Amino acid sequence: MNYKEAMQEIIKVAPDSEAEFREIYKTRNSFMVINVFTKQIRKLITIKDQTVLFNCLSKMNDIYRRGDQTLKNAIESVFVYALDSMVFHCDSAYKKLIFQKIPVGLQKVYFRQVYKSGL
Repeated sequence: MNYKEAMQEIIKVAPDSEAEFREIYKTRNSFMVINVFTKQIRKLITIKDQTVLFNCLSKMNDIYRRGDQTLKNAIESVFVYALDSMVFHCDSAYKKLIFQKIPVGLQKVYFRQVYKSGL
């Protein structure tokens, strides 16, 4: 899967992202596409739309699993890196629920990044 195919998949689970994807400068590469999707997920966390949020997390995992190396790098560099800041202001129960709903594949990537620092 390349970034153009990923955009189509994202629009299916997060239709609000379609307007942002129409802006050409936001869709020129995998990093920009994942950035738009990450902003949508941040918004869903903020408004506590759990049904759509969990579908989006599942789709992010699917894109990571089936995507090309550039998409994988984008997810690791953009989404996984931003995950802590996205849930920072959430109460602990909601934060725990979000992390429980993150698919195992993305959880492994998240933990690898968190523990990779070598400190």
